[in-house]
Amino acid sequence: MASRNNSSARNEILEMLKDDHKRVKKAFRDFEKIDVESDPETAQQLVEQTCAELELHAMLEEELFYPAVRQALKEQDLVEEAEVEHDSAKQLIAQVRDLSPDDPKFKATFTVLGEYVKHHIKEEEGEMFEQLGRSKVDWQGVLEDMMERRVQLERELGLSEEEEESMEAESTETAEEQEESPPLPAGGRGGDAMKTEQR
Repeated sequence: MASRNNSSARNEILEMLKDDHKRVKKAFRDFEKIDVESDPETAQQLVEQTCAELELHAMLEEELFYPAVRQALKEQDLVEEAEVEHDSAKQLIAQVRDLSPDDPKFKATFTVLGEYVKHHIKEEEGEMFEQLGRSKVDWQGVLEDMMERRVQLERELGLSEEEEESMEAESTETAEEQEESPPLPAGGRGGDAMKTEQR
């Protein structure tokens, strides 16, 4: 039973990383459809969001995933290669962040970053992930650490805003529903009660 739980934890980790991969690949495809000159704001927003997601993903892998799988891999140099690829991607992220959308190199730099990331994803999923089938790793422990660290990084990098926005939308609906109920007497604690409910 323990081994089954461990293998399902491994699958969950790999699915989480693959979901990250899918999200950034889609972002690079979306960027290709944007006319940067006529819509610089959308381009800038997408680049910022994608760079933050790439940073989060890289930190999760470097801090927790790679150290855990290093010994389990037949080809030991796969982790070193992946870390070097991360370093190169980080340099491109830093470069694109220093550019504004009206800079001719803005689009080119982000496009090159995309090509780099897609190559990295192909190698990681096609080689590294494939070798982790029967590896003796405490996947359950790694999964728990990765989930906890992910929440921290999402807050730090401002990536949990989408969840906050949906929560705000729900709390607005709640406020509208309460407006339909009879008003509270002056000096009542209605405002405080509403704030508590929204939290």
